Amino acid sequence: MTAIQDQGGVDAFLAGVATDLDDGVLPIRAFSSPELHQLELERVFAKSWVYVGHVTEIPNAGDYVLRYVGRDQFILARDEDGEIHLLFNSCMHRATAVCHAEKGNSSHFRCPYHGWIYKNNGDWNGAPHRVNAYPRTMDPQQWGLRKAPHVDTYHGLIFVNLDPDAISLTEYLGDMAWYLDVTFGLNPHGMRVVGDPHRWVAGANWKSGAENFGGDAYHVPHLHRSGEEVGVFPNVDAALSGQFHIAVDGGHSIVASRGFLPEPWVLGAWPPDVAAIFELDKLTSDQQEFVNNGWCATVFTIFPNLSILHVPGVYDAQSTPPVMMTALRQWQPRSHDKTEIWNWPLEWIDAPAEFNRLSYDAMITSFGPAGLFEQDDTVAWQGPAEVGTSVFARQTMKLNYQLGQGVPGGFGLVEDWKFPGVATTSVYDEHNQLRFWKHWQEKVSEK
Repeated sequence: MTAIQDQGGVDAFLAGVATDLDDGVLPIRAFSSPELHQLELERVFAKSWVYVGHVTEIPNAGDYVLRYVGRDQFILARDEDGEIHLLFNSCMHRATAVCHAEKGNSSHFRCPYHGWIYKNNGDWNGAPHRVNAYPRTMDPQQWGLRKAPHVDTYHGLIFVNLDPDAISLTEYLGDMAWYLDVTFGLNPHGMRVVGDPHRWVAGANWKSGAENFGGDAYHVPHLHRSGEEVGVFPNVDAALSGQFHIAVDGGHSIVASRGFLPEPWVLGAWPPDVAAIFELDKLTSDQQEFVNNGWCATVFTIFPNLSILHVPGVYDAQSTPPVMMTALRQWQPRSHDKTEIWNWPLEWIDAPAEFNRLSYDAMITSFGPAGLFEQDDTVAWQGPAEVGTSVFARQTMKLNYQLGQGVPGGFGLVEDWKFPGVATTSVYDEHNQLRFWKHWQEKVSEK
């Protein structure tokens, strides 16, 4: 039996989590239970819109990459007609994987076991000695690779949902789509992925990264102090100034900024030669006001496990100025105590080449697999997964999510916030994290 079963079952535990979150605390076991992890795969990842890739990774007919929803492996492929499909990487004959390359271009996938062949749209397309082995009436649609029932894109981001009865992607994103517009909709040609996604494994639960990117600016001056000490992050304490939180329905959450850098940087820390490629007339008047005021979404999480990093950084503090860097970040759940982190650096297609080069270099230095800040984060995130297996911790530990509560002049909601979502007055709160966990509790509790 797991510890949760010993305490009266997972349903009772989750009911207790709901009560605890109302009090601003969270049992440590939420980060460390194999049983909860299995429920997450079934009730969260199999029923949510999950990010699987960017359209620029598969630009041509026949292009494909291997991707994951939860722990299930799929082939993300563009067929001969240009349509995008997510195909379960398992032959319908004996369940052998039909694709073993991480990426490539192919019109067909062939199973190595018995040679069944599938088109890159998933249709069954034959087998060895077909005349003797199978009747001509064999239906390709019945024996094709299993497909995700819903695939859709937004600003080049490809999402899938495995639930046949799922709501649409735009309904799922809700107000978060507004903030994707002001992040990725500034130029008609958009952004593209730079190279292959970086991948590394951390001994942490996937929710540690997801909640951090959705609302935790409080850690920056403490965990990342070394950035200031080596000259890469001057005045790290200033990281909290001008920032606040925005939460939107659906468990999505944002750390926003009222402006990073002084002139000559404009529109939320873009240099003038990059801002010159933007065409804000495609945005609504409210969105234009948001961008023109220099505000931006700094880091945010789209529930369950896609985060976006959009901050200025430097490659060499002695010779290069700050540069805005943008990346997609996904927290792939490998087990209850192991996360594979995927990182996609992005660049504006129309931006100057030198700016894009500096942006990529700054990203690798700060948040790549060996990035200075990345090493800080992944070490810290191991704590909940490790401590949650402790018998003593399970009996006594509930983590504090009460930052800013009861502090005179501290945490509050912006009553006259005119943009989507619920905004806070500062980053000295854990409003977003509590909203993330409450949504998680609701989804894992659904049967």
